[in-house]
Amino acid sequence: MEPSPSQRPGLPSPRRRSRAGVLLVLGVAAAPSPTQLRPDGPTVLHRLLGRDRQPRPDVAAAVAAQGFHAGAPIGSADCAGCHPDIAAQWAGSAHRFASFNNPFYVASVELFRRQRGAVASRFCAGCHDPLLLADGTIDRPTIDRATPAAQAGLVCLVCHSIRQVPDRRGNGGYVLLAGPVPPPGTAAHSARLRPPVLGSPELCGACHKVGLGPAITGDRWLRGQNDFDPWQQSLAAGHGVAAVYRPESPAVRRCQDCHMPLEPGQNGRLVRSHRFLAAHTALPALRGDQDMLRRTEAFLRGVVSLDLVVQAQGPQLAPEVAVPTHGTVRLDVVLRNRRVGHRFPGGTHDSNEVYLRVQARAGDRLLRNDAHLVRAQPVDSEGQPLRRRDPQQMRGVVYDTSLSPSDPQVVRYELDLAELAGARQIVVEASLRYRKFSRDYAAFACAQLPAQSEPAMRCLDLPEVEIAAARRVLRPGGTVRAAPEPEPDLPPLWERYLDHGLGLADGLVDQAAEARPSIEQALRAAPGRVEPLLGLARLELALGRTEQVLAAAERAEALRPDHPAALWLRALALYRSYRWREARPHLERALALLPGDRQVLGLLARVRGLCGDPAGALELADRLLRIDPESEEGHYQRALALAELGQTQQAQQAQQHYLFYRRPVEREMQLRALFRARDPERAFEDVPAHTHRLWPVPAPRAGEAAGGAP
Repeated sequence: MEPSPSQRPGLPSPRRRSRAGVLLVLGVAAAPSPTQLRPDGPTVLHRLLGRDRQPRPDVAAAVAAQGFHAGAPIGSADCAGCHPDIAAQWAGSAHRFASFNNPFYVASVELFRRQRGAVASRFCAGCHDPLLLADGTIDRPTIDRATPAAQAGLVCLVCHSIRQVPDRRGNGGYVLLAGPVPPPGTAAHSARLRPPVLGSPELCGACHKVGLGPAITGDRWLRGQNDFDPWQQSLAAGHGVAAVYRPESPAVRRCQDCHMPLEPGQNGRLVRSHRFLAAHTALPALRGDQDMLRRTEAFLRGVVSLDLVVQAQGPQLAPEVAVPTHGTVRLDVVLRNRRVGHRFPGGTHDSNEVYLRVQARAGDRLLRNDAHLVRAQPVDSEGQPLRRRDPQQMRGVVYDTSLSPSDPQVVRYELDLAELAGARQIVVEASLRYRKFSRDYAAFACAQLPAQSEPAMRCLDLPEVEIAAARRVLRPGGTVRAAPEPEPDLPPLWERYLDHGLGLADGLVDQAAEARPSIEQALRAAPGRVEPLLGLARLELALGRTEQVLAAAERAEALRPDHPAALWLRALALYRSYRWREARPHLERALALLPGDRQVLGLLARVRGLCGDPAGALELADRLLRIDPESEEGHYQRALALAELGQTQQAQQAQQHYLFYRRPVEREMQLRALFRARDPERAFEDVPAHTHRLWPVPAPRAGEAAGGAP
């Protein structure tokens, strides 16, 4: 039995509208929008917009001509007088174009409003349209897009008026107090506009983490986009117990450190960049903002590395590799997230188009495969991929090939040499390519722009960024030159071999066994480093060889006594062997090193319970739920511990919470079967280290471009 709407975890009780000065929770009864604003109605809207609250003819004209306003900004005039550099940065950012001045958002939210009703779109408005939420405009069946509030986006005083993020559930769960702004140059001015929460990752998580409740899906709770949790449990946040690559002194990086780096402002002083650079290439391209597009593309390039391993008498990383004249050659593409502290791609990575292109060329003959998408793939009740950013239709996720912040990933390709028979040289190229929106979604969003306007002409031709690439030359039946010196811009060979081995070790048992040659290469090349030993322990864990895991982890611990992964791998091996009491000390030590790591908290809570310590298990479950109030594991362990302690009623409540947040695994299996039947090219995307085949590409006819994205 699921909780009733008033009891649903994470939702405050609905409150009626009140007069100015009383805290207001907006929209909870109709849709879960925990945004809290003070004061109420037009007053808060006027304070947030400042002098820009009056209608502007240029805004109405731009909306009529091209569908949105991208001219002189709205809502920053009061701040730009003293902070012109920061205001100019914000003017080109995705935050400025978050509301009805973003055609890609408009297409999605208007579809949502048609299917779920206007009032339900408060769910979107807490993050995208706080100005329209403030005075209830979002509740109206039709929104006048030419108003300043609709075309302003997230203005300065939205973020700079947030005083609190009560918990970590996201969905716009912030408290905004829009009081008067004291005169510049005073301590009161700084205190009003620079609250402590402004520098916290939780402020970003309030909107960059989404839960889709029954009021949205019409079905059950599902996880939506989420950049906060993957960051919080990663090495970037100081956690990531399983991370093999761990510097001696890892530096914690907040959202603001990567997306708001310091840069010179006016008078040479350093300011936090308000460009909020990330991966949104579509908006600057749509506006013709070449400076912002160039900066965004530069920010993206190299965030993921790509390597190409040729399997020919063992794994080969040389630029040239001798291969047989016939048969099949296997090519392993190794992807590793290098600079993103959460999963890549982030944000709404179901609507992005991030794909691998792998091709082999011999003369004018070309083989290619563009099928592998780096994304999470949500589907509807029939197993059909969602193509219109319509989370209200989501019923599950059939695969997730996005890249974690720490673990390499391997995608395999087969090259049939008969397709290129007689070739003396085959050039193999692999590249990871990024478009902000898929072609399907771009076509859907662009259709609502005024025909023949400049944005409509640019909308479908979104830029494609090559993030990373690699090249190998195959010599069928031939010899190759001596291996050259390592290239200075590539990682050392031991690390490249280890990346390959780690990616395979995470696959099925047969793929995991194939990881050994690469891991042994890494061990030989770097005998004094801890990482290859941890890779070996991880491989043995995948193969179920408990004693070998313990031996490799012990050797690793001798090199780095403070490396949490050695403790974690030992504990996992013992736990899976039902040796819970032996596993517990390793987990207790890991917790002392990483007290906020949710993986350690969850497994140690389970082990404490299995060791007859329900009070200790309850303590850790509660700590885990303070970090992630929607943790399935946290609620499950809490329910078990409370039941064992005889607290029946509380255990039943915890069980309800667990069932509410539990991932629908059985349903996802059914949906996966439907999806596989419809899309055989991607039937095994949910299988690690799955294999694609390179297919002949017909020569283009005169006037045609040669191949495109999926």
